[in-house]
Amino acid sequence: MIQRINLYLFRQILIAFLFSAVAVTFVVLFTQSFRLLSFVIDNSGSLFVFLKLMALTIPSFLPLILPISMGVAVLFIYHKFAVDSELVVMRAAGFSPLKLAAPAITLAGITVVVGLLLTLWVTPLANASFASLQYKVRDAYSALMIRPGTFNDLSEGLTFFARRRAANGGLEDILVHDVRSPDHPVTIMAETGLFAVEDGVPQVIVFSGKRQEVDVKTGRLQQLDFDRYVLDLHLLKSGKTDHAKDPREMSFVRLLTAQADPKTGAKLLSKIRTEIHQRVAGPLLSLTFALVSVTVILVGNFNRRGMAKRVLLASLFIIILQAAMFGLVAQVGTSPWTAILLYLALIAPLPPCLYLLSLKTLCQWPSPKFMLQKAAS
Repeated sequence: MIQRINLYLFRQILIAFLFSAVAVTFVVLFTQSFRLLSFVIDNSGSLFVFLKLMALTIPSFLPLILPISMGVAVLFIYHKFAVDSELVVMRAAGFSPLKLAAPAITLAGITVVVGLLLTLWVTPLANASFASLQYKVRDAYSALMIRPGTFNDLSEGLTFFARRRAANGGLEDILVHDVRSPDHPVTIMAETGLFAVEDGVPQVIVFSGKRQEVDVKTGRLQQLDFDRYVLDLHLLKSGKTDHAKDPREMSFVRLLTAQADPKTGAKLLSKIRTEIHQRVAGPLLSLTFALVSVTVILVGNFNRRGMAKRVLLASLFIIILQAAMFGLVAQVGTSPWTAILLYLALIAPLPPCLYLLSLKTLCQWPSPKFMLQKAAS
């Protein structure tokens, strides 16, 4: 019987938890979709690229959603069971508050493990893939993003201009200005041009024009008249075959190695410390939120009309602790000693909650005889 009731509570909490997590995930995805859709459209990407970028964003915010969803699910289910007198029947069957809280604590522990797997392994890989795909999209479609009549900055120091688009899809009155090498700026002017893809590489072919290169030191101008000229692939790319990884893209082991490296700059070291503690501390919130939520329902006088004040108190605690974690994590980078306050804030509520759940005298619910009579009626 004990196992059946535990399984029943566990299943109900799990359903509420999954529903809450999925609902919040879709809301966040909806807000992110506008930014990603704008990025894909600006770079002439495909629907597949958009969906892949959307999927890669999920692991980045899922560790933030899971703890809140856990707290909401536990609070909702136990309050519902209390109002519907289901907890009354369970107490009549001899369940102590600690036993009633066991399914919530178990699911919260599983959620902590899942959160750690996400933050320590899945999320960094997803962030790295997301950044890599963004650079790939920018490079692969940089030529297609050119709009006639406007100056297009393909990369820093490289500008492309075409006055209008011809009837055959080509471009007319083209100007390319490249100052990525300040000592030798290059200007290319052509009457017409078109895009071509050779071996999967986009190229710009221009016709009837001039290529001018200036040596800034000597002031010498070199000019080349051409009938047909193919712009080098490097002119179409952002010039970044690789990019310096952000701490969010690094594995946990690499973060620890970089933190111990004396060559790591102060600014980067601050970001690394913040990322390390955020990955470790974030998942622990699931256990804290769940235990606090179940404690405020099970400890104290029973009220069949509802426990609005307790629910409000637990919700306020969740909001305050979540905000405190964000604030303390941000301070860890510049003040490492605040890590003590961070983990103290996360762990400190656990012993008092467990202690209160173990004290039957504080759980002033109806007597077992009254509860049996009420359940029978």
